[in-house]
Amino acid sequence: MNVLVTGISGLGRSALFEGLGPEVNLFDVGQEMEQIARERGLPYSERTILRANPVTLGALRAAAVERIVSQLNLARNAQRLNLVSVHSIFMLRDGFREGLRAADVKAIAPSFIVTLIDGPQQVHDRLREHPGEYFHLSVESIVRWQEFEAFFSGHLAQQFHARHYVAPVNQRETFRALLMDRGKKVVYASYPMTHLPPEDLPLIRRFVDLLNAHFIVFDPASIEGSHNLRSYYTSADLRSIASHTVVRDLDWFIGVNADAVVAYWPTVVFSSGMNDELRYAYESGKETILVTERPKDRALPNLSPFTTYKSKLFWSSEDFAAYLRLSPELQEVYAWIQEEVGDIMRLQKETGTPTTKEMFKETCAAVCRYNLSEGRFEELRAQVEGLADRIYEAWTPLMASMTAGGG
Repeated sequence: MNVLVTGISGLGRSALFEGLGPEVNLFDVGQEMEQIARERGLPYSERTILRANPVTLGALRAAAVERIVSQLNLARNAQRLNLVSVHSIFMLRDGFREGLRAADVKAIAPSFIVTLIDGPQQVHDRLREHPGEYFHLSVESIVRWQEFEAFFSGHLAQQFHARHYVAPVNQRETFRALLMDRGKKVVYASYPMTHLPPEDLPLIRRFVDLLNAHFIVFDPASIEGSHNLRSYYTSADLRSIASHTVVRDLDWFIGVNADAVVAYWPTVVFSSGMNDELRYAYESGKETILVTERPKDRALPNLSPFTTYKSKLFWSSEDFAAYLRLSPELQEVYAWIQEEVGDIMRLQKETGTPTTKEMFKETCAAVCRYNLSEGRFEELRAQVEGLADRIYEAWTPLMASMTAGGG
């Protein structure tokens, strides 16, 4: 399998590749271009090669890709995983320069394309030490370069019907999972950050660990835009960092990468980011899940319908973990039962009439009998009753408080 890995300069991607192990072949288009230049007596180095005119650069790149493709064909016979590392575009003093053409992608024939990214502040620091002539780039310029890199790589992926991902260079396990665990669902972990109480941080990390055990996870904390700000940054730099955070989380991590968004709200605090992320995913047709954390001795939080309409809701990470252990069929049963809970709550709020566990279980059984064949329902009856028990117990505090309020 061939995987095309794009990304701007200054990402430190070599450290990411070194940890992949011997089962992965790595091919670097830029290094191959420099090697071909040396073989042909052209006086170019990593520092100066981008000074070459577009025709020379195009010829070197075409020769490099041709040489790499011949090696890919040999590796394909050995059923190896092949990574081809390249820039799709370059940002120079006098504008952008082409780094990749559609013909190159066609020749490489990638199964999918991954664009690596990092925080613009971190990239800016690395480029100040880079042998290439990038010292002129501001943080704002780096943001634009990184966004163009992802945008152009995505268009190339569309043209050749390949899946595209945008991955933080320091999420090593996520990158490895994209390569090795192709059958797993990709999720984005959403949670409060700005107003989260410090004592809740361990809960966040524990929940992300739970997600990592079941999914390929993109975590917004992997690139935190408010860190590593320098006193010499301009107002344009700071604005671009803020806007880049929105592009990264909504357009890339959710819009490009995720099959689902799982939001964790351990404490009911204001989080415009989490709310926007859930709505963006919901309106993009993706699965959305909201998990809260209710101590057993407390009533359920009073959540707005504007929060709950767009998400499947779990009242604790324990309940969500139990849901993840279910088969896909029983997860669907869980969703039917949970939808029934919403209808029961609305009716109970209007009439003040409490719903007993037996009434609830009978209603859930009727819903499942309607959606399943008679034979399949009988096979799952005991499991359906168990799910109804668990969901009723989870929602009972809220139902009780609504009945008391109605009375």
